[in-house]
Amino acid sequence: MGGPGQRSSDGQTAGNRGTGNVGQDQQNSSSASTDATNSSDGKNQGTTGQTTNSTTENPSISGDKGTTAGNDTPASGGSGIARDGQHNRGPGGMSGNGSGMGMGGPGGGMGGGRNGNSSSAYATPMAIFAALFFGAFVFIAYRFRAQEWKLGERNRGLMLWTVLGVGFFLRMAIAPWISGHMDLMLFRNWATTAANSLSGFYMNGSSDYPPFYIYILYVIGKIGSTDAFIPYMSVLLRLPNILADIVTAYMLYRLASKRVGYGVSLGLAIFYVFNPAVFINSTFWGQVDSFFTMLIVGMIVLLVENRIGWSAVLFTIAVLMKPQGIIYGPVLFFELLRQRKIQPWLLSIGGAVVTTILVILPFSWGQEPLWLLDLYKGTVGEYPYASVNAYNFFALIGGNYTQDTTTLFLFSYHTWGMICIVLVTLFTWWMYIRSRKPQFAAAAALVLIAGVFTFASSMHERYLFPAAALAVLAYLYLRDRRFLWLAGGFSLTIFLNTFDIFYSSNSQDHYGIILCVTSLLNVLLFVYLVKIVWDCSRPATNQAAPAKDMVLPELPSEQLTWEASSQGVNTTMEK
Repeated sequence: MGGPGQRSSDGQTAGNRGTGNVGQDQQNSSSASTDATNSSDGKNQGTTGQTTNSTTENPSISGDKGTTAGNDTPASGGSGIARDGQHNRGPGGMSGNGSGMGMGGPGGGMGGGRNGNSSSAYATPMAIFAALFFGAFVFIAYRFRAQEWKLGERNRGLMLWTVLGVGFFLRMAIAPWISGHMDLMLFRNWATTAANSLSGFYMNGSSDYPPFYIYILYVIGKIGSTDAFIPYMSVLLRLPNILADIVTAYMLYRLASKRVGYGVSLGLAIFYVFNPAVFINSTFWGQVDSFFTMLIVGMIVLLVENRIGWSAVLFTIAVLMKPQGIIYGPVLFFELLRQRKIQPWLLSIGGAVVTTILVILPFSWGQEPLWLLDLYKGTVGEYPYASVNAYNFFALIGGNYTQDTTTLFLFSYHTWGMICIVLVTLFTWWMYIRSRKPQFAAAAALVLIAGVFTFASSMHERYLFPAAALAVLAYLYLRDRRFLWLAGGFSLTIFLNTFDIFYSSNSQDHYGIILCVTSLLNVLLFVYLVKIVWDCSRPATNQAAPAKDMVLPELPSEQLTWEASSQGVNTTMEK
């Protein structure tokens, strides 16, 4: 997909950046581990122009309780595969080889998941929890959709903070025992490099991760360098995203409490806090998608509230954190066009320019003027495959790790992917114009990420992650209960895709039942989403919007009644 579609773990390189090459890394993976960077002491010993094998006796970052991914999952030699999160080297030219894992295949085999180092001991409890969660979701959605929610005024704050607190402390209690993905080792080394010299981060290492999250890693590196926190480094690396889970749930609750009442608001907070798709990403895998999603949710909320300048700021930060943030750019563009005023354009451009300068300035000393552009351009083509473990349409037809230059009917996978991106964007624009209201922004963002993930090339398994939160936002703004079904459906496919990649030990040509079912579900969910946004953008729906979007006062005696219709659900109060 151009920029974001050609990423390696959202900016972590799998290509020949820095030093060495894939062939050298294959040799390094079988070399003695005495030359490796020790990932458990958090010291980044590599420098630019030097390739260091990161293999140690414990090839992944150690869990704080001593569990290591290398001990939980046997490494397989010589056939590791490249995935989102698998890279040949981190900062300082560090080679990202796991113990005994060859770097053959496209990009190399590093990290938890297939031929990786995830802690398989926790796969069964996670699967059972997910089955119970999604079973409860379906049961509640069918059985209690017309139930009245009765919660006392004095219990509101207590219940909300109990939910958020339990979600937070449950994550913090589990995190030390989970070895996590090998991405954590890269984050750890990057945190150490940034803490040693923030301004020299990109000159002292070969990381192509965008600048914004390096600030977070800098703080973690400073804290983790103290004796008291060294044993808890893997928890510190997860902490920003664990907090982001809680903050996103709180934002959804606050917005919902103004639109659908307290009971449903609390239910939506519970849905997000204990969502297995959210849980496995931040707490098990240790990735940063939760933080990114928090930014996107904030961007959409500010856009709907007509705070265009601040929305542009959050959008810019999202792009400076993950290049696939550009997928959400058309939403901001559509709203600027809809307003037909010069002031919002000036605020957006000004906010984006100032934010970019402030974020990149500390890293720019001694760099070429266009170093940031070169950084992004350097990631294009690193994963030239139809799908990079993203269970989407291309994976469904057997394109997982198929070269994107391979012809599919008349065009290559890459060309088909670009055509689909254009079509999805044009369709979203049409629906936005048709709706004629900023409340459509969340649905537009959902269409963009779901459509690009499902039909574009070079997608990774975690790119769909924001869809669950965006579906909840779309429900709150457009008041169509079908978006809640989409929230549950996308949560299921996100979880299945993440779980299968995180725990599976199959080879890269694996074409199993989970891949087929999840890929098919994603295609069907997108088709269903298109139907919903078509209905919600119709003029008849727009005329009914004021009644649907009325703010419900939070009174102790309020009761919510859900009335289904062909267009969605109206929420009214009975006293």
